[in-house]
Amino acid sequence: MKLLRVKLENIFAYKDADFDLSATTVKQNIVLIWGRNGMGKTSFLNAVKLLFTGFEKMIYRQVGFPPAQLSAGQFVLGDGTRWTGVVNREARRRALTLGEPLNAKIQLSWLDRSEETVTATRWWTVEADDFTSGLAIERAGQRLTGAPAQELLEDTIPSELVKFFFFDGEDIKSIAESSGLFQADFNRLLQITFVENLAGEMVKLSSERKRQGLEASLQKSLDEASNNARKAKTVQLESKEKIEELDAQIGIDGLELRRVQIRRANLSSGASEFQKKALEEQRKSVHQQLEKVVQEITRDLPKDVPILANLALAKRTLDAILSRLAQRGSAEASYVEKVSTNLQGWIGEGCPVLSDEETARLAIHLTGQMRKLLSADESAGIFAGVSIATLERIVTRFEVWATAGEQLKSGRTRLLIEAFRLANSRQEIDQSLFTLEVGANGNAEEFRNVSNRMAELEEGLAKQNQLKGQWTQKFREAVEEEKQWASEVKRLEGTQDQVSQAANESRFVLKAAKALNEISERLKAATRLELEDMLNDRFKRIIQHPLIDRIGLDEGYVMTFFEKSGKPVGRTSLSSGMKQLAATALLWAMKDSAGADLPVIIDTPLGRIDRENQEHLLRAYYPALANQVIVLPTNAEIDDRKLKILSDRIATHYSIVNDSGDSARIENKPLVEM
Repeated sequence: MKLLRVKLENIFAYKDADFDLSATTVKQNIVLIWGRNGMGKTSFLNAVKLLFTGFEKMIYRQVGFPPAQLSAGQFVLGDGTRWTGVVNREARRRALTLGEPLNAKIQLSWLDRSEETVTATRWWTVEADDFTSGLAIERAGQRLTGAPAQELLEDTIPSELVKFFFFDGEDIKSIAESSGLFQADFNRLLQITFVENLAGEMVKLSSERKRQGLEASLQKSLDEASNNARKAKTVQLESKEKIEELDAQIGIDGLELRRVQIRRANLSSGASEFQKKALEEQRKSVHQQLEKVVQEITRDLPKDVPILANLALAKRTLDAILSRLAQRGSAEASYVEKVSTNLQGWIGEGCPVLSDEETARLAIHLTGQMRKLLSADESAGIFAGVSIATLERIVTRFEVWATAGEQLKSGRTRLLIEAFRLANSRQEIDQSLFTLEVGANGNAEEFRNVSNRMAELEEGLAKQNQLKGQWTQKFREAVEEEKQWASEVKRLEGTQDQVSQAANESRFVLKAAKALNEISERLKAATRLELEDMLNDRFKRIIQHPLIDRIGLDEGYVMTFFEKSGKPVGRTSLSSGMKQLAATALLWAMKDSAGADLPVIIDTPLGRIDRENQEHLLRAYYPALANQVIVLPTNAEIDDRKLKILSDRIATHYSIVNDSGDSARIENKPLVEM
């Protein structure tokens, strides 16, 4: 496959751009598309990826962190906050002003394996807040649209594998940190899944044959177990996608945090550690005092403050409670209470012909008459009808409020004043620390902004790592759950005692599947050993590292780094640049092992890598990586000296010019002097 042309119309940062890539040859295989940060390099990369992946699947419509799952409308037109949309904002604003529809498209032309020219166009027509979209492919005089067109794209580059050919150079270090999450993708890239897939289909056929003779009740249990196993598998896939997204965002935010930390250090006045430590100890002491006072306030004030603000009302309430208790305590009232308690039972014994409802009504009536006769009517007063037990429980509290209310109010007020004083003291200490840190260099506002951004990033990274841990645990639990349900399926199938033709056929097919699985495992092992040799060869071409002698690959393509002594090197002790180089070597080895004749597009190719290893990449990697390599550098990554290293391999230069952020255009020249 060779890319011939990329046309972008009102897409991301571009209004109209036409990249002619056809000049590349085996000897001049590199195209450089230059651009400063924010000019439109990533827009170019994302546009090419979007053409192949589409945006029907939710995973291709996730943006930002935490990952926001956008609707199709939000993805195409923007959500108003973190995502500006696929369609160029400036062009859309102009179309809205004119009341006209807006057309946007990504068009790619390439030569396929049979040297036929293929042109794929993914388009959008926007009218106000609505849009239509489509995909069309023209090849050899035929035109495909919709699902058939997407299938042809899948045959060209499977959407799950697009990220391994069109990628950001800084992002791929997650491959070096992976714990096996890319195993299925790598197996597909290496084209070694077909035997395993065939074996899987035969296992399914065997199960279907076996189930033909099962009883209805057993069949139902088996179906439920199979459904639960499939649900667990779905959770695994979801968790895997979330972990990949979090790894990518953690890498991005981690890089920004390091930059912010460096900027903050540069802005610092270099205050003495003694002064700083003294202020921090003072702040810690004041903070502890404030926390203690606040705890005391929150414990007592909420329940007391309504009463303490109305002490006269509390005294009147106490008088009413005491009056009611005194009234209820008289001999006549006690007599009426005892009679009313037992009256319904006595009536029931004396007049068994009455129903329970009639007995109750009669007892209530007689009790009321007795209270009138004995002057024990409780209808008056705000506590009429309230039980004596309830009044006895609350009277003590009202006595405290009535007698000691002023003292309580004074104490609570003192606590509030003390909390206010301590909070002011802490604020003054914080300001002193800030002044000590920044000094009088006039950078106070920028220092404050940088500090706030650093705190925001640290908090965000902590949440991301916590969320990653939760999704990792969910993934592990889903794996275990799938195993358990698979075991249950096997157990249920094993309960079939009936030996039939279907069972015999099932066993035969299962034996064939077992043989295929054995072949698959041997194929994987052989491919992995070949890939490991290629990985080490490619790694040593682009870096000579005194610590790392060899890189090993396990069955999940997880990399382990070894010293010359054979002792493993912890991945956490390796720099981000080293991990990026290792991941670069692995993708290179993967591509060569798979024999994939596909172009490669790399954004930010040299960001984290030191000067010596940058030169190794320029001399040994880009010229040999693929028949067509499109690199998106800044002038800081490739200067005039580095450009001379690549000059004999470069077919075409483009520079991106963008005056407003939404008006990217291209010029046919490099960004640095040649």
